[in-house]
Amino acid sequence: MYRDEYERCPRDGTELTDAGAVRACTQCRGQWASFATLMEMARVMTQPNEPALQFERDPRTPLSCPTCANAMETWKYHHIELDRCQRHGIWFDRDELEAVLRAVFEDDQRPPEL
Repeated sequence: MYRDEYERCPRDGTELTDAGAVRACTQCRGQWASFATLMEMARVMTQPNEPALQFERDPRTPLSCPTCANAMETWKYHHIELDRCQRHGIWFDRDELEAVLRAVFEDDQRPPEL
């Protein structure tokens, strides 16, 4: 990506803006985060435990990566559909990042299976 090129929302093409640890679309409210950022957020919510994020493949039409424009892989975490570029990050549609973190926290709070 060149300095005069910016990441764009894979849903509506709006230029992404900095929003704390993520980049966000001001139109659809989607969020773009690196996998490392997601893991750090999950670690904070599950301390002292290490979060276990088990994604499942999801066969559907992929979105284009906001950074490189290649087709992203399609995954699910619980019932939440996610798009992930192995090199650049994970796209969360509106409220999906919050839903993933809530699911991580709830998984961490469940008693271990016997």
